[in-house]
Amino acid sequence: MSHSDDAETHGMLGERGDVPTIEAEAYPAELRPLAFMERNLDSFPPALARVTKYVLENPEKVVQYTLRELSNFSRAGEASIVRLCHIVGAPGFSQLKIAVARELALRDAAAPSRDAGDCDSQEQLAHHLAASIIDTNAALDGRALDVVGRTLQRCNRIDLFGSGVSGIIAELFSYRLLRAGLNAHCIRDAVLAHEVANGLSNETAAIAISESGATRETVEFLQAARMAGAFTIAVTCQERSALATHAEAVLLMAKLKRPAYGGHVTPVARAVFVAEALAARVTQAKQN
Repeated sequence: MSHSDDAETHGMLGERGDVPTIEAEAYPAELRPLAFMERNLDSFPPALARVTKYVLENPEKVVQYTLRELSNFSRAGEASIVRLCHIVGAPGFSQLKIAVARELALRDAAAPSRDAGDCDSQEQLAHHLAASIIDTNAALDGRALDVVGRTLQRCNRIDLFGSGVSGIIAELFSYRLLRAGLNAHCIRDAVLAHEVANGLSNETAAIAISESGATRETVEFLQAARMAGAFTIAVTCQERSALATHAEAVLLMAKLKRPAYGGHVTPVARAVFVAEALAARVTQAKQN
């Protein structure tokens, strides 16, 4: 794993590479690694995208990890992690952890109170969730929805997979498609999902859900499904992601203006909108 990741990163980036970097002078006072990763995730090659996604989803854990632990949990080579440190402007992994911890503290200090009686915070949350749905509606291609709706209506089986919060979203999609009269099933175990995907056919469909489009298990699930002949659909925020390359149709969700850390489920709202929009297209296809 680590050797292939490191070779992949070196081969795609070269000595300095085309990936944006922060100058070393920005460290330590001005370094904001999380903000930089959020802006540039979709421009990273797969090895860097994997570790970047893991850091963005688990920043509180990463500041406690050793380099080897992050390599194991993110399934990226240690050299790829060191390369990421250099790209964001940190001399090494220890300095990256310090910068991430500082940025988390700054974000917590800037965030409004989440007390139950805090009306402003409640209003801000409502606007944030509403904006995520409105932005997703703007990003979502109605023609792609039509194609997916018509195709799913003809499939005798639909398998869905996602990891983490995306797994929760996959379950919601599965429930909604089931209620729309389709034979849809969500698989939460990555190994089982890959095995099942290999047994699909041209009369089936596979829906893979990943906000970053870089989650390895999700990418492998969709890749296997496409090789088996299934109609493949990616639900993601990254149109040019590794996941999207294996999809015959991509349903885009808007990127959140405020990233979801610490177990928040704010990404779910816009996904529910996509699921409802897709179910409506399925119903229309049945009526025509």
